Amino acid sequence: MKNKVLALVVTYNRKDLLLECVDALLKQELACDILVIDNASTDGTQEVLSPFVMSGQIGYINTGENLGGAGGFNFALKEGASRDYDYFWLMDDDTIAHPDTLQEFMNAANALDNHFGYLSSFARFTDGKPCQMNLQDVTKDWYEGIEVYNGLVKIERATFVSFFIKKETVMAYGLPIKEFFIWVDDTEYSLRIAKHLPCYLVQSSQITHKMQVNASTGWRIFMNENSDRVDRYFYNVRNKFYVNKQNGFLSSVSYLAKQVVLSLLLLFGSKHYRFKKFAIVWKGVFAGLTFNPPIEYLEEKK
Repeated sequence: MKNKVLALVVTYNRKDLLLECVDALLKQELACDILVIDNASTDGTQEVLSPFVMSGQIGYINTGENLGGAGGFNFALKEGASRDYDYFWLMDDDTIAHPDTLQEFMNAANALDNHFGYLSSFARFTDGKPCQMNLQDVTKDWYEGIEVYNGLVKIERATFVSFFIKKETVMAYGLPIKEFFIWVDDTEYSLRIAKHLPCYLVQSSQITHKMQVNASTGWRIFMNENSDRVDRYFYNVRNKFYVNKQNGFLSSVSYLAKQVVLSLLLLFGSKHYRFKKFAIVWKGVFAGLTFNPPIEYLEEKK
């Protein structure tokens, strides 16, 4: 093994962005190994990656079916944990790392004496502004860590856009929940770990997130959605209900109340698919009542 860090990239039908992502990883100041997890892309992803695989620059695994983002990251960490690495660096295929992104992660890890749950990069949109969907949730004691390493902010939630985690943490706290399929898997996973270990935003570790638009995944986006992608919001509603249930009865009741308000806003304020969106919300709510997937844990090799 050449490196202590394995970069895990989950991709699906975005070969051009993926090539940019891989190129940025190959140009890191601190070298890492690279493994692409392909959710059975149909756009020629495997073919364009073939030269990189044949030259030994990257590894490649086709899952054989679209597992969604949640299933893809579950698969990626499970595969990574079976190999001899100390750290995993998770990202989407539209994450473009800066040359020193990984080096800054490692600098922070060393400054913390390796005592952290995960580290998260500061994500910028293509125009340089902060990426709305990747803003971390800071803790009440957010300032802890600033004196340890410049720019560390203690957080409790982060996305998988650039997520740095130790193998021992994966072994201790399990994998992302694959049944989520898409949305909220990174929220649940990061919250789960942050309950036990301090986790940090490393402001000096930065990436560019090449999303189509710089927006969050909140209710306003759902209100304005006017494509056939609207059906995907079922997973958002159902999975967020699961996370709120983990926080107790009051959190669940509050979440249900918000869905009532959202339903009314959709019926009277949405310009597209208003009745379909209403149905999607309540399909997600009712599915969420009984949605209780298990957390998958890995066993150490004997």
